[in-house]
Amino acid sequence: MIDIPQSKDKIVDQFWVPTTKKWSNVLRPKVKRNKKLKLLTLTSDASFGEVTKFEEGEITRRECVVAWTYSHIKKLRLETEISPAKVIGTARYETCASNPTFVIKEHFPFDMINLDFTSQDPILEIGRVEEEIKSLEDTIKLQSDTGGDTFILMYTTLLNSNDLDYNSIVKKSNNIPVLGWSGLSSNEFPTEIVEQVEKMRCIEAILSKICSKYKYASEIEKQVIPLSEDKRYMMYSLVALVQRG
Repeated sequence: MIDIPQSKDKIVDQFWVPTTKKWSNVLRPKVKRNKKLKLLTLTSDASFGEVTKFEEGEITRRECVVAWTYSHIKKLRLETEISPAKVIGTARYETCASNPTFVIKEHFPFDMINLDFTSQDPILEIGRVEEEIKSLEDTIKLQSDTGGDTFILMYTTLLNSNDLDYNSIVKKSNNIPVLGWSGLSSNEFPTEIVEQVEKMRCIEAILSKICSKYKYASEIEKQVIPLSEDKRYMMYSLVALVQRG
């Protein structure tokens, strides 16, 4: 049985908190010394430990948190648990992020963005990770369009036995034109990526290139937690320091 909440707790304690603490020092000179970082987080009424731990670590406070969840019932529960944080959503983030009337758009830019898709009860179907990566680009573009020069970006997903469709990722990204950007190359990775290690290498390379597309430099760290003995299921998490290049 896959235990996502327990694995998330481990990721929060061992990876998200220490890495964001380290990189938050890069952001703090740009804000008032006593100001906490503004956080967007995909989270759940059943597992919102990052909000608590980031607050305990004096990285943010709940008044600075905008939380996204995908169902109305979860939204109501989450509002009770993490008040006075702002809770938004009743749909999946990856299906909304490219919408011109994106309900969360008015809250951008953020100092920290935590796109934890494992907290959204992911539907383990073909094309899921490709859609998540598309929403990563939509989010980075929104940061760029709203003046976000330096921020911490976290991306966490569940890798399973489904192949990663590299050509689909390339096509989705190249359908968003940027002046002076020649596009992602369709030849850098195989069309269908099978091995977990290669999937991770591909995702990291694409994230770096998407940041470059919007004139950002990025420094990326990762952590992986196997969720099954055969390693068919893995929680894969990236934390990136993204700065205007």
